[in-house]
Order: sequence, then C-alpha cells, then structure tokens
Amino acid sequence: MKRCPACNAKYTGKRLCHRCKNNLGDLVDIEDRARNHLKKATEAFASDNMREMFFHAKRSCSLRRTQEATKLLAYAALLVSQPGVAMNQWTLLNDQ
Repeated sequence: MKRCPACNAKYTGKRLCHRCKNNLGDLVDIEDRARNHLKKATEAFASDNMREMFFHAKRSCSLRRTQEATKLLAYAALLVSQPGVAMNQWTLLNDQ
C-alpha cells in the first residue's frame, strides 16, 4: 500500500493513517498474507510441487492482485493443466 485509501495520504508503515487516523491494520494484514502466499507458491515451484504452487498463487491473487501474483498464477495454471485459468490471467495482465 502506497497511500491511505480514505484520504490519499502517503502510507508511513503504521497501522493508523497519520492524517485521518483510519485503521489500516486489516489492509496491512491482507497484504502480508498475500505476500506470504506468493512466497509459498515460489517455494512450492522450487520443490516441484505444482498443485501447492497453484493453490498459493490463487490465494495470493485473491487477497491482492499484483502483476507478479497474476503471472505466477498463470504459470501455475499451465503446470497443473488449467489452460482456461491461465488464459484468464494473461487477459487480465494485458488489460492493465
């Protein structure tokens, strides 16, 4: 998160916005969980566990869609024979 979604103030890394005092803790937690799933997907790929990679890539994208997570999900989908999911992800990437 780069900015507070409520007042657009620059995010300073704290759980409360310095300007509007909005609680950003839940959003920070969601981003942390998304990053954790992305890391687990990468680790699963390294250990040749494509089903686990697909699971964690899907979870990461469902929590916070980033280009990196979307690409990883597309690759994982191909590796577990889910070409429709892979095509959907590539479409999303190209529409951005």
